[in-house]
Amino acid sequence: MSLRPDDAGPERLVVGAGISGLYAALLLARAGRRVRLLERAARAGGLAGAETFRGLPCDLGSHRLHPAALDQPLFREVHARSPFLSRPRRGVLVLGGRHVPYPPSAPSMLRALGLRAGAAMGLGFVAQRGRRAAFARWEHDRALADEDVGFERFVRDRVGAAAYASFYRPYAEKVWGIPPSELSQTVAKKRISTTSPLALFKGLTRGRGGASADLARFIYPPAGISSLITYLEARLAEAGVEAECGTALGLAGAGACAGAAPILFAGDLADLVPDAPLEHRGLYLVYLAYPRARLGAPETYYCPDPRFWFGRVSELQNYAPDLRRPGETVLCVEIPEGAWGSGRDFASGAPLEALLDQLVRAGIAPRGVAPLEARQRFVPRVYPLYRRGWLRDWRAAMRRAAALGVVPFGRQALFLHCNLDHCAAIAADAVAHVEAGRSPEAWALNAERYLDVRVRD
Repeated sequence: MSLRPDDAGPERLVVGAGISGLYAALLLARAGRRVRLLERAARAGGLAGAETFRGLPCDLGSHRLHPAALDQPLFREVHARSPFLSRPRRGVLVLGGRHVPYPPSAPSMLRALGLRAGAAMGLGFVAQRGRRAAFARWEHDRALADEDVGFERFVRDRVGAAAYASFYRPYAEKVWGIPPSELSQTVAKKRISTTSPLALFKGLTRGRGGASADLARFIYPPAGISSLITYLEARLAEAGVEAECGTALGLAGAGACAGAAPILFAGDLADLVPDAPLEHRGLYLVYLAYPRARLGAPETYYCPDPRFWFGRVSELQNYAPDLRRPGETVLCVEIPEGAWGSGRDFASGAPLEALLDQLVRAGIAPRGVAPLEARQRFVPRVYPLYRRGWLRDWRAAMRRAAALGVVPFGRQALFLHCNLDHCAAIAADAVAHVEAGRSPEAWALNAERYLDVRVRD
């Protein structure tokens, strides 16, 4: 039962209207609180927003929901009103000029790599007893450690030189654009252990392997990921709350509010603590409309190969069949900022021609078929750049936020790389923390547990 407005106590201020901030505001409103919601962008949504291209709400990159998302109350609620689609996973790893089902099986990896490379990877794994033991601990080793040996050493010690050179190094260099030796071991734990490396390499050495059952399917909103934002905005409107878009709260604003009820902050941590040495890498998204009913069955192509600019390519209608126009299909091509820097244009002129040729050579787009339209959108601050030693800087930034009376939560404010259901769970935790009267300092200490969250791709 909701409280009357005059019984609601002090106004709760929520900053950031991505999925985290919107859900936190809704939980507070449903608890009878008066809520003010600020968003610095022109519209709500954040990374869960959309780019409208040829009348279609195109995701800002390749998004999907793991079936475990239905363990979260928000996603169960949405599913009850508008059921999610259950989709077979048909991802493809573009490797060695071949298409390998992703997550990969041992036989498909061997076919793609060839006998020599496959043997080198297998021998690299079985050669040292210590390496096998380290590999077996991969899923249990902590991403966070006071002694950060770095991405390169962490991975090489577990998979050997051949696997590191074939998979892990090209991926890291493409996304972050710095030598892998400068990256934290956190990168390996948060982003690369989507499938068990141990299961895969056991398969390579014993002739069996494959994707785990929980990766065989994904769920997805019929109208696209941005429909989750639309749902939250509608429920907030029913509760009398509307995001004040184009309104930011930075360091000065937070300081002025110190001493009042804690601010729930789901914006960018760098805006709150601008001199914190915590960086992100962004993503160029190139949307291409082809005059074909469909290009292929895969929903996502993964491309670690350094010959290709893109890291992932997704075909929109293979996520949700309604996201298409008659006789057309849309590709979303993701080009990481790390390898290119800022200010690039891949959607016109010679860069577009080169990109289209790469898509053909990768076996993704048909030869001799020009797209009807191309459009680029740059999305900043997508991937946290975990340099070695970042955890010390993160802890300092969190202490400063707490001193301002702020509770940072969500992907951007906590400097996380995580899934949408993680965002919802953390938002619920942050609201419960504030509603229980606990301090921002206590949150800053406890929030470190979220840094071990693993990305499910």
